[in-house]
Amino acid sequence: MDLTPVRTVYDAAAPTYDVLLPDLRIEQPVDRTMIRAFCDEVLDTSDHTVLDAGCGAGRMIPELKDRGLRPRGVDLSSGMIERARRREPEVDFRVADLRALPYADDSFGGVIAWYSLIHFDYPALAEALTELARVTKPGGVLLTGFQVGSGLREISNAYGTRSEMTAWLYSPEEIGSVATAAGWTTTATARREPVMEPHPQGFVLARKGE
Repeated sequence: MDLTPVRTVYDAAAPTYDVLLPDLRIEQPVDRTMIRAFCDEVLDTSDHTVLDAGCGAGRMIPELKDRGLRPRGVDLSSGMIERARRREPEVDFRVADLRALPYADDSFGGVIAWYSLIHFDYPALAEALTELARVTKPGGVLLTGFQVGSGLREISNAYGTRSEMTAWLYSPEEIGSVATAAGWTTTATARREPVMEPHPQGFVLARKGE
C-alpha cells in the first residue's frame, strides 16, 4: 500500500494542522478517559517509555509527559515531525512508516496510535499492528483511536490543502480482531457518538502477550 498521497497531504497541511490542533482540547471526555487508562496501565509496567505512533505535530506529547511517561514520536510526514521537534526539542522524533519502524524489538512499554491507523486498508492495518507489537515489550500497552464505520472514505481539502487522501472506517470489533492476530489481547473497547465529527469514534485498549 502506497502512502505517498497521505504523506504529501500532511506535509502540506503541517502548518495549519499545528494551529488548528495544538493540543488535546478537542478531545471529548470518553477520549480523555481512554488516554488516561492507557497512561495508568503503562505506569503499572516496568517501562514507562512510550511511542506516539503517528504523532503528527506532537500534540499528544505534553499529555503523556504530564502523566509521568517518557514519550518518543514517529510520523510518516517530515513536515509534521519538523513541527513536533520545534515544539518539543528534547523529545526524540523520527520519520517512518508505521509498518517499518526504526526501533529494536521490545523498545517500549506502550504505544499509542491516535487516529494514525485510519489510512491503512485491512492488510496494511495488520502489518502496522504487527510492527507496533514488535517494538513493544511483552505486557506492554496499546491504545488506538479511529472513526467507526465500514469501508473507504475520501478526504478532500484536508486542513486547508487542495489535495485528497483516503481513510478507512472500522468497528472496534474489527480493530480488536486484527490486533489479536498481531499479538495483542484486547482489554477494553469504547465507542462514542459524533460530537463535531461526521462519524462515531472508536477506541481499543490492548496488551501485548507475555
